[in-house]
Amino acid sequence: AGIDDAFAGSSRRESPQLDDDLEIATEIQLALGRQLTAMELVACKRIRAFAMAQWRRLLTEDVDVVLTPTTPMTAIKLPEGIEAHGVSDTGLIVQVMRYIWPCNLIGFPGIAVPAGVDSEGMPVSLQVICLQWHEADCLHVAREIEKMFEGERTTPPPENFVDLLA
Repeated sequence: AGIDDAFAGSSRRESPQLDDDLEIATEIQLALGRQLTAMELVACKRIRAFAMAQWRRLLTEDVDVVLTPTTPMTAIKLPEGIEAHGVSDTGLIVQVMRYIWPCNLIGFPGIAVPAGVDSEGMPVSLQVICLQWHEADCLHVAREIEKMFEGERTTPPPENFVDLLA
């Protein structure tokens, strides 16, 4: 019996009661994932293991944390009327995720920290990345960065701001 036989019936697609709970983006990602062969999956896992080893070496031998911009650009202004349907721009998403995806790939903790505003008043931030199980390092560095830029925060916060820690 092959891998397809072993997992037959485990697909959400074959479970009608779950279909209504999934967003279209999730459906697309699941459909793409179903197209991977076992050999392709093994190759992906090898690439991930290689990347994890490189980052682990960097964060154990060279530095305590890595700082990058969170995104390669400042925040974009949203067009009028976007609230109703949102925006779907794959090219923009790929560009925005440039510095974020390594943490997603290797599972290392990272945190985005507000770091002021650009010349148009749009927010910019830094990303702090650390070794697995060293989240305290990320949080400590993030707090120090927050202190550095405290005076540059937009005051008062935007009307749609929700302070989750309050």
